Amino acid sequence: MIDPAPAALRPSLERLLANPTPDELWQFQKALLVAGGPEAARARGVARAFQACLRTLESKSASRTASRWGAVLGTAAVASVSLPEMRNRQERGLGELLERALPAVLEIGAALRSAEAWEIEAGLIYDEFAWFLYAELWDISLSVRTELTAVERRQRIDAVLDPLMDSGLPDKDRATLVVDVFRSVLAARVLPLLG
Repeated sequence: MIDPAPAALRPSLERLLANPTPDELWQFQKALLVAGGPEAARARGVARAFQACLRTLESKSASRTASRWGAVLGTAAVASVSLPEMRNRQERGLGELLERALPAVLEIGAALRSAEAWEIEAGLIYDEFAWFLYAELWDISLSVRTELTAVERRQRIDAVLDPLMDSGLPDKDRATLVVDVFRSVLAARVLPLLG
């Protein structure tokens, strides 16, 4: 009897490499369970981490949008209350004007700082995935690139993952990079199962 697992894995893997989604990865891990064995278990671990990565990126994007809107709406709310008040009291003097404007300025500053803090915290997710991917790339390269010394292996992996750790790199670029590296690692883990 022919094992159907490789036949089931190939089209699923091709779809994942073209357009990875959390739902597709969930379905793929089921096929990996059917395939069984240590290689399938390693591939399933990568699929699980990849799914977590995609879910985190989706959540992060939605949360970022909400955080930014919160800052914008908070600023607009303060401005809508403060500006008419200040306009109605123009004759009262500069001191009172400043006194009434200060809470509005502080509120706007707090909203902006809150959004900035969120950006810093959200950027830390890449650290977690970089740790996982580093170990995977190291392990894969041990079997695929046996001629590399440990130093050469480290340099090559660093060249791939160091940008992921660079907080100066735009978030969109970091997200694209982490997804691309996950695609590559998943493909490398599944290839031995395809025969």
